[in-house]
Amino acid sequence: MKTRSLVLLSGEGGTIQAAEAKALFYAYDPSPRFESPSPRILLADSEADPFRIGERIAFARRVGVLVGDASEAAELLEGRRIRFREFDLAGGRRPADPDDYLGDLRATVDLRAPEYELTLVGGDTAYLAVTSPGTMAQGWSQRRPRERPFFHPAAIFPKLSRALVNLSRCVEGDIFIDPFAGTGSIPLEASMVGCRVAAFDVAEKMVRGAKRNMRHFRQEWLGVVRADSGLLPATTADAVATDLPYGRASSTRGLGPGAVVKMALSTLADVARPGATVVLMHQKEVAVEAGGEFLLLEEHDLYVHKRMTRTISVLRRR
Repeated sequence: MKTRSLVLLSGEGGTIQAAEAKALFYAYDPSPRFESPSPRILLADSEADPFRIGERIAFARRVGVLVGDASEAAELLEGRRIRFREFDLAGGRRPADPDDYLGDLRATVDLRAPEYELTLVGGDTAYLAVTSPGTMAQGWSQRRPRERPFFHPAAIFPKLSRALVNLSRCVEGDIFIDPFAGTGSIPLEASMVGCRVAAFDVAEKMVRGAKRNMRHFRQEWLGVVRADSGLLPATTADAVATDLPYGRASSTRGLGPGAVVKMALSTLADVARPGATVVLMHQKEVAVEAGGEFLLLEEHDLYVHKRMTRTISVLRRR
């Protein structure tokens, strides 16, 4: 049965935020339908559980079940700890009175630790949804690169790592691989959403460091293996996401950026199962030329600083 869901996007990350949300719906439902009435609002008709998506998503403020009015949420919220929250996207709107929405509900108002929120999102049109903000407290700051036992300057932050994982459309139990794992930023997030993870890196220092980070956060991976990404000791993968190495802080074994992309696609053509999604983050100047075994689904530019923009390419193994 399809549910009408609302996603309030975070407003950061450019086009990645909407793409991540859509990828999560596709992960759990092959045929969702979307509407984008404004840049920060995504509406979805899908069989996917919006609360599970809320537990996983990185670039969103709220995810929940869209309702016409508070009475439609009465059964779900009965006996629960709840609060009212309003997001004014237009600016200048008169704040809503929480009693107008919560007054007739048979629930306990709890402003500090609610199980659910009745969330009003106002813009050109107002939307009301039941959300679960507690499940979206992902603990990003606890997994920042410098908070991990093993740090390297090339490590990427957990929110971006999670978004890359989500763009791969993986679900719980999938075999997920990262052929350029580095400190384990992406594999860590894949493991936390329930995937079976295998991480590879050519540098022994990185492999040892990724293992330390894995154990620190009490995650169990299929393996952290020292291997040349051109010769991965893996036979199949349901999903792939990786940050292709670049610059002085990363080891490319003397290969140029374009050669690294070609090597990755050649290897992953043998590893990724048909239908698997492969997510590559790379330098914008380097084109990902899909064809043959891969179909390019979408690309998103991510501004890093004035001298660098990264591109995220999302491909499907034919």
